[in-house]
Amino acid sequence: MDSGIECTLSKFADDTKLCGVVNTLEGRDAIQRDLDRLESVGDVIYLDLCKALNTVPYDILVSELERHGFDRWTTQWIRNWLDGHTQRVVINGSMSKWRTVTSDIPQGSVLQPVLFNIFISNIDSGIKCTLSKFADKTKLCGVVDALEGRDAIQRDLDRLERRDCANLMKIHKPKCQVLHMGRRNPKHNYRLGGEWIESSPEEKDLGVLTDEKLNMSQQCTLAAQKANRVLGCIRSSMTSRLREVILPLYSALMKPHLEYCIQLWGTLHKKDMELFERVQRRATKMIRGLEHLS
Repeated sequence: MDSGIECTLSKFADDTKLCGVVNTLEGRDAIQRDLDRLESVGDVIYLDLCKALNTVPYDILVSELERHGFDRWTTQWIRNWLDGHTQRVVINGSMSKWRTVTSDIPQGSVLQPVLFNIFISNIDSGIKCTLSKFADKTKLCGVVDALEGRDAIQRDLDRLERRDCANLMKIHKPKCQVLHMGRRNPKHNYRLGGEWIESSPEEKDLGVLTDEKLNMSQQCTLAAQKANRVLGCIRSSMTSRLREVILPLYSALMKPHLEYCIQLWGTLHKKDMELFERVQRRATKMIRGLEHLS
């Protein structure tokens, strides 16, 4: 049965699980091919960590650094950097008392994303399904052909909920969504704590709009709209139509919208290719000497 299957295929009696990492191009393509081959269905749950490390007390954060093997000098240096901050609120001239800050990493600091990545590095401990982590965006994925798959995802959600409550880093439940993938997906319901997670026909994953059928036409439309808006700004703000002026602006401001992560959502349909060509043709018509090219 697993002949030709590229992802991890676990077989036990009539229960089979297909697993793979979906935050890379190779992983997405491998899962898509295997789902087509096995006609399986899967669910992807998008989780949003509320305010990252803003609610985590410094004591918990420092103990986590020690658990990862940081030496005493480094952990003490980080503790000294975090401790000693105070804050107050001023509204219409009225001021509150000064309060000691016991959590919240200074915004914009270089250490904030580093400490966050260290803090969530073991978030997948004990998780049975596939968990993909990127900054405060986390995806939990699993195959749900049978009820066992749905139950496995729900158990992992319960583990994540308990772990975040213990660390005082909460999941922002209103922003959590589930994407049901596959033609015959039973569309199970999942809960996070006492709240049900809403299903969504499409989800923006690291800037790429993905729907339940992995159809990227909507992403192509979105990218073309952004590029057209940028092109409109260039047209209205630049009087020169020289190639030396327009082409660098096209490459620096407009082209990134058309090429961002295109290896993942590259155009497959003729209508999407024609849409991109029309956007690019609008740009070449602005350049003197290229107005009449096909």
